Amino acid sequence: MSGADGQWSGPPARDGARTTLQQRLRLAFLTPRGWALFVAGAATLVVAWLLGRRELVNVSVFLLAAPLAAAAVVRIGKSRLHVRRGFSPDPVVAGEAARVLLEVTHAGRLPGAVRLTETLPERFGASPEFGYPSGTGAYQYRLKPSHRGVYAVGPLTARFTDPFGLATRPGSVDRAAPLTVVPPVARLEPNGVLGDRGTHGEARANRHSTPDSDDVMTREYRDGDSLRRVHWPATARHGSLMVRQEEYQSTPRATLLVDRRREPFNGSYLGLDEPTEVGNFTGAPGVTTPCFDWVVAAAAGIGAHLAGLGYAVDVLDQNGEPLAAASSSAPDPARDVFRDPGAAEDLQLVLAAVSLSAGPPETGRFRRGADGEPRGADGPGRLAARVRNARNPLVLLTGHLSAEEASAWAEAVGPGRNAAAFLVTSRPAASAAAARALRQAGWHPVAVDPDVPLAEAWHSLGAAERVTGRTATR
Repeated sequence: MSGADGQWSGPPARDGARTTLQQRLRLAFLTPRGWALFVAGAATLVVAWLLGRRELVNVSVFLLAAPLAAAAVVRIGKSRLHVRRGFSPDPVVAGEAARVLLEVTHAGRLPGAVRLTETLPERFGASPEFGYPSGTGAYQYRLKPSHRGVYAVGPLTARFTDPFGLATRPGSVDRAAPLTVVPPVARLEPNGVLGDRGTHGEARANRHSTPDSDDVMTREYRDGDSLRRVHWPATARHGSLMVRQEEYQSTPRATLLVDRRREPFNGSYLGLDEPTEVGNFTGAPGVTTPCFDWVVAAAAGIGAHLAGLGYAVDVLDQNGEPLAAASSSAPDPARDVFRDPGAAEDLQLVLAAVSLSAGPPETGRFRRGADGEPRGADGPGRLAARVRNARNPLVLLTGHLSAEEASAWAEAVGPGRNAAAFLVTSRPAASAAAARALRQAGWHPVAVDPDVPLAEAWHSLGAAERVTGRTATR
């Protein structure tokens, strides 16, 4: 990889034993060349003493003093580097490349050359190195993050050396910057399961009023309006001609439920769903699995698809709380509704750092409580209060469920819903009982292997003919 004025020099040396020894003995202030010169001076001094040659003493003093003087110059020299770091694009979609741009300037006089090393997360590979000064001081390199999250890129560390390369002084130049890696958004086609109703197309949510209705909406008279539509009481009140807005559009809503409990994704049942980390710039990394990553990518694709159809999409967790509240990458933690324009991009930002809940698996159950009410991870009835009375399309994204849990989900959401469910497991056939329970409750369930593309699973959800226990497999 190369930059505008710097070259990728490969990975830095990774000799942990040698670095540790230098740190313990505090020998890192000299380079190998400086230490070689110092040892040669000491050896020359011993030879001069043994042979009684005074002229060799002068040579040994020079060899001993040169690296020490260089170390003093490097240590005393005060020069500050200023760094501007930018990403293009920002945020970047997982699996796509991003350019990191570095602009380096300095204040004061440099004692010699500077070696710059960028600090990267381990999963990003080897850290790039650059030499400074070099031309305009502008550098660039490319990253290709494979997994979503908010990662710390930097700080840029510098190693100052004297012009002869005898002494060195390390230092940190700047602070780390967050790089947001968002999940991709799959393009989906209408499948007819959720009705595909929205404000775009023929199925608009219209409401008609009569002259005697209490919710008559009025507006100012425009050329071409019929005089029969003049609303005389409003005209008298405003002092100008007002006409009835006899028809208005209301935005239909859809609900997207993302199950963040660990139990459906804990891996103890599947044996193949190993947990991995989700980058978190402001705190400890989150936990995810391949199945939950599929759920997150599906939430981005389905949410963008529904928003594109004209829906205002409520994105909630299993407790009926805004999913954004559980994401460190969300610009607004209280936001729960996404609609055009920009719904897809906003939803991607929210989903970038979403992880499984921090509680142990046994506290994350979604079952019926002792009072008979559906009980989520944080208490009974909160999800039901949020979605039960709404007659909106609903999509549930979860992992492996038992038949009891599936029935509890159906009861919590309420009867008569136009609801779909994706049960994401490494063994789709094992979710047949849960899919059967949801289907009996009027849902449209499909069990999905995490290796199946979202577009394929979405198409299988809308297939005209279904067989009991059918699963989406590759």
